[in-house]
Amino acid sequence: SSGINAEYGGSNIGTTATAVLAALAATGENRTLTIQVAISHLLFNIFGILVFFPIPAMRRLPIRAAKFLGNTTADYRWFAIVYLIIMFLILPFLFIGLSFNVVLLYVVIALFLGIALFIITLNLLQTHFPDRLPAVLQTWEFLPLFMRSLQPYDSVFSRLICCRKKVTDDVSLNVVHVSEATGKV
Repeated sequence: SSGINAEYGGSNIGTTATAVLAALAATGENRTLTIQVAISHLLFNIFGILVFFPIPAMRRLPIRAAKFLGNTTADYRWFAIVYLIIMFLILPFLFIGLSFNVVLLYVVIALFLGIALFIITLNLLQTHFPDRLPAVLQTWEFLPLFMRSLQPYDSVFSRLICCRKKVTDDVSLNVVHVSEATGKV
């Protein structure tokens, strides 16, 4: 795991250092802007490595997230496409649009952070201190099914030809999950 993190950090710094070198070769009136963007990208990656690499608990976070996303995609074929569309199209355009109204942008960011904090806190309490919670909050059953499961969405997306599970006559679909504890199949 340590070797993977070192390779990840080295490749991030290496690619951004290449971008800085390419920016230094730029000419014209945009040279200052290209250098500024390349250096900010380099600093972003360096600070990311300084946050994730030294703290063991933070080092495990990207691996656990990758396993979770991989297992979810194994169960729901459409999930990867929807995830990419949301993360790389909808959210960036949402925040670009909101950046024209800074007050609204801060309200939306505060709302996202508040919801994330509530979910993290409730998960921790459900895991470690369930007896301290009211009965209704001890599980996520208080939420409607579409807010706690991908199954309702799967029934919609699996109707599309590209998202159907491939099943032959004799063999049913076998899904392999990666264990979070051991990292083995």
